This record gives sequence, C-alpha cells and structure tokens, in this order.
Amino acid sequence: MKASGVILAGGRSSRMGRDKALMLYNDKTIIERTVQELQKAVDDVIIVVNDKLKYHLPGVADIPDVYPDLGPLSGMHAGLLQARHQAAFIISCDMPLFSARLAEYLLERSPGYDVVVPRINNYWEPMCAVYSKACIDPIEKRLLSGARKVMAFYADVRVLEIAQDEIEAIGRLEDLFYNMNTPEDYQSFLRRMAQSEPGRDDRHGA
Repeated sequence: MKASGVILAGGRSSRMGRDKALMLYNDKTIIERTVQELQKAVDDVIIVVNDKLKYHLPGVADIPDVYPDLGPLSGMHAGLLQARHQAAFIISCDMPLFSARLAEYLLERSPGYDVVVPRINNYWEPMCAVYSKACIDPIEKRLLSGARKVMAFYADVRVLEIAQDEIEAIGRLEDLFYNMNTPEDYQSFLRRMAQSEPGRDDRHGA
C-alpha cells in the first residue's frame, strides 16, 4: 500500500549533549540510516525538525512544527499534515535499529484503523507506529487543550494494538525498539553494530 514515512527529529537532545540524529556510524549519520531504512517501506519521507532545512538530505522534506515546543505529539501533527498518503509510519530519530520489515507489517495491518501500535511488555510504543490522517484533528484538539502525552488522543480514534508475539516474529525486541538518548546509549549502539556486522569496517565518529 502507498504510505508516507515521518521521522521525528525535533527534540533538544539534551541528554546526549549534541544532536543525536547526527551521531555517526561508518561515516553515516543516524538520520541518514533511518531515512534509508524507512525508504524501503514507504513512498515519501518527511523529517519534522526544530529548524527548517536542518538535515539537507536529497528527496527528503524537512518541516517545522505547526505548534512549536509541544513535544512529539506536535511533531506527529506536523508530519501527518504534510504526508502525501493517508497512512504514515511515524518513528523517532533515536531508534537507529528499527527495521523496515516492522514498518511494512504495521502498514499491512492498518486498513480500517487510524492507529496501529505495538504493545511491548505492557507498554505502548507510540513512536514506532502507523497513524492515519484521521488523527490530525484529534491530535490538534489535544494540543490546543494543553495535552502532550502522545496516547492522549487514542480514545478518539480507531486503534489496533499489535501484540508482542507478532513483533517477536519480525525481529529482536531489544533491537527494534532500541532507544538512543545518552552517550552511553550511543556506545551501546556501536557495540551492537560491531557484533551484528563483524565483517564491516568499524570506522565511526565518537
């Protein structure tokens, strides 16, 4: 099915100390890796940023929040407004080990639903999920009411929960949902990559 991809990269990276999307592995930034993996599953990619034209990646649109400084819910709203297709796979820029297979699976399950979201260890994974344009108005209403929690609008739309065992058939949970927020997380990411790709050149930026 035709779908868009939205990468949320508008955070301040305060715990990392610098833009985590620009951290390097094998001379490629995390945002480049995320875009290339996402492009295997979707037809167009949008990056929601703090500053317009921040990453300058070919064929990828950088867009700012409509409602600045209101967190990831605002980024989702901006991305869905600009998405070319009815369905969009939305992912945070700090999940460098996510798989296009996961995006494809969730998109396949999306007809008839406004949100398709994994639930792992009894917790939603809202930053690695499918959202339809039908979510735009419910999200905007929540933003205008002062709500910032992503799941706040779930009660207003049709949600399909994807069980953990379905996701485990796609890949390792600790990889698919690995979250990179601190320098320690970055070093852990580098170790994971070195273990999974032993034959590759391990040049990277620190």
